[in-house]
Formats: sequence, C-alpha cells, structure tokens
Amino acid sequence: MKMYLSSINDQIWDVTENDYVIIDPTNLTNNDKENKQCNTMALNINYNAIDSKVFEQIKDCERASEVWKRLEETYEGTLAVKSAKSYILKDKLTILKMKDDDSILEMFHRLQVIVNNLKALGEKINDDDVSHQFLMCLPPRF
Repeated sequence: MKMYLSSINDQIWDVTENDYVIIDPTNLTNNDKENKQCNTMALNINYNAIDSKVFEQIKDCERASEVWKRLEETYEGTLAVKSAKSYILKDKLTILKMKDDDSILEMFHRLQVIVNNLKALGEKINDDDVSHQFLMCLPPRF
C-alpha cells in the first residue's frame, strides 16, 4: 500500500511539474486516463491548500502545471525577478555590519534571514562562508 501511494504521489507531482499530452482525446490510453486523474487530484490538492484570494488567481487554469507555474511566478517571480532579488540579497550580505545597538543574537538573526532568502531563491550557500561573513560583520570590540 505504501509503495502504491508513493507511486501515485510521484505521478501527481510529475503531472504538476511537467504537464502531460493527450494525443487522441477520443481514444484515451490507460496512461492518458491516469494522467487526467492525477491532474484532477493535483488541482484538488492545490485548491484545498490555498485561500479564496489565491484561488481567484488560478481558478481559470485547467491543468495542475498551469496552476503551479502561476503560483511560482506570483510568489517567487520570474527568472529575471529571482536574479534581481538574489543580486540585492548578495549585496546586503556583503555590506552587512553589526549596528551599535545590536546584540550578537540580533545580528545573527539579520544574517540568517538574508541567507535563508538566498537559499529560497536556489543559491548555494556554504556554511563556512556564512560563519566567515558573520565574523566579518562584528565590530572590533568583539
């Protein structure tokens, strides 16, 4: 049973991420039927996971892949937007300095927010580089 669910989940994700093609809608193959069913399941999962305001943005989509793409662009941005965000965050990381009224914990939190945002954009961040950057942000009194 667990193996079957894993397989279904994989199919649902595949239809969501990669879409699917039906060559002859009048003569559906078993694979076509499975893809259509997985698409319906994926749409239902998305509809149940979002609030009514977000639903208004995607309700015209007939395919889970369309929904996913629209949500990605809405919340992550296009490739150009992601690139610009990444550039801005990298710049913030390089100029980051500890404020006079910051505690070490507050400083580390500000650094961690930047690093987490970069990781969310797909940037590979080395923990050693983060540690080095943190030490570089500290004023001489530390």
